[in-house]
Amino acid sequence: AVFGILLLLWETFILVILSVWATYPEGEGALEDAALWYQARDVSVMIFFGFGFLMTFLRRYGFSAICYSFIIAAIVCQWSIVLELFFEELHYGASFDNRREIGVEKVLNGLFCSGAVLISYGAVLGKINPTQIVVMAFLEPFFFWLNFYVSFLTLEALDIGGGIFIHEFGAYFGMAMTLFATSKRTKGHPDNVSSYSSDIFSLAGTIFLFVMWPSFNAGTPQVRALVNTFVSLCGAVISTAILSRWLSGGKFEIVHLQNSTLAGGVMMGTAADLNISVPAAIASGMVAGAVSVLGFRFLTPFLSNRLGMQDICGVHNLHGMPGVLGAIISVFATTGLGQSEPELSEFPHGSRQGGYQTAAIFITFGIAAGSGLLTGFLIWLIDFWSPVPSDDLYNDRGYWQLPSDYEWVVERDDDSDAEYDDGNGEEMADMEGGGAEKSKKPPRKTRSNTFLRPQGVRKKPSNNNNNKINHGNNNKSKAGEESSSSSDDSA
Repeated sequence: AVFGILLLLWETFILVILSVWATYPEGEGALEDAALWYQARDVSVMIFFGFGFLMTFLRRYGFSAICYSFIIAAIVCQWSIVLELFFEELHYGASFDNRREIGVEKVLNGLFCSGAVLISYGAVLGKINPTQIVVMAFLEPFFFWLNFYVSFLTLEALDIGGGIFIHEFGAYFGMAMTLFATSKRTKGHPDNVSSYSSDIFSLAGTIFLFVMWPSFNAGTPQVRALVNTFVSLCGAVISTAILSRWLSGGKFEIVHLQNSTLAGGVMMGTAADLNISVPAAIASGMVAGAVSVLGFRFLTPFLSNRLGMQDICGVHNLHGMPGVLGAIISVFATTGLGQSEPELSEFPHGSRQGGYQTAAIFITFGIAAGSGLLTGFLIWLIDFWSPVPSDDLYNDRGYWQLPSDYEWVVERDDDSDAEYDDGNGEEMADMEGGGAEKSKKPPRKTRSNTFLRPQGVRKKPSNNNNNKINHGNNNKSKAGEESSSSSDDSA
């Protein structure tokens, strides 16, 4: 009920404010604005398809991953238009009594803002309920545009593809939220795992994001930005493929191919249109891919187990670190270092532009972390009042009407006594077999541990129904439990 009421009140507010404030562009401005639709179309595919499908790796969270991303983007795109108009009015000192033009550019900026929010959502994927998601979608765009107002409109920092304003902001906003969305209940959970089919769907999201990313970074059509982004993405694929096998016992790790291959696009977010060469763009992409893989392999489990920052999608590895590295490249590029013919006069602050780029990096981090902590605290309060049941974490069952085969799409072999390792030696017995004897099987892969896969040949699913977990029937009879216990003892 709270979810529906909040959305209804918010949509009513949007209808009222735009009815008295918005109009369409006219004349030559309208034609120039309409020319942006090619980019808006590609970015729409990234936001509404790419991000949603990239998050479908959780085996029982497919409905939620895609549809919550869909709902978040629909909320944020509308809310972003109002917020952009508001902060532009503040900056340019205009009155609020005139209608403002809303065209494709405003829609495109709304999609960019949605991207930042979806990045943050990836950090807490599967751990928050629809009401908490709505609260996040209301609050984060305000701070996104506040940072834009300070860093872009006031400081005039350069960021053509959102390496700072979208990727860095979204990643560290989400990482700050994880401090309030991580607990013993969320770690070592049996459904914080992928399946073969869910990983394939996630790869589909990866491919769509890869193909569309040059449009995301290019802004108005620029050959340099398009080419630099594409070759940087290719460089990230190569370094990811190399390191993934080196660090995973000679076999590829799918989470690296799903995420780290895209780090090159993030790396070029700030620097795509600056004076860097094609080889430099390729090398940057390779560095981004390598840093991302190393982050998944070593940094993610450290943050989860030592600092209580359980990053479900690994947004720090895909968006945070590559975004900051790309921003650092922009600092060097705007100061003319390493360039035979620096093009400094074209920057808003000339030879001092590098200092403003540096300031934008730190300001963005500060606003993102601070507002993420505030939002995380509010989400924690909602969870304290109405917590997500442990059985419903990383699961569609709590908030969706499910098809008849939902519980059996992903078969688990001998799960009646399975245990799960969350990466720091803490094991969690299966949700329905908490008192069962410990399993001798290797730990299953989760998205926040060291990504170890079971070794050897998987056993075939048993025909004994007692070994299958029917989450729709959690209340087993005592007779059934005693029968199962006797059968185990005799065995």
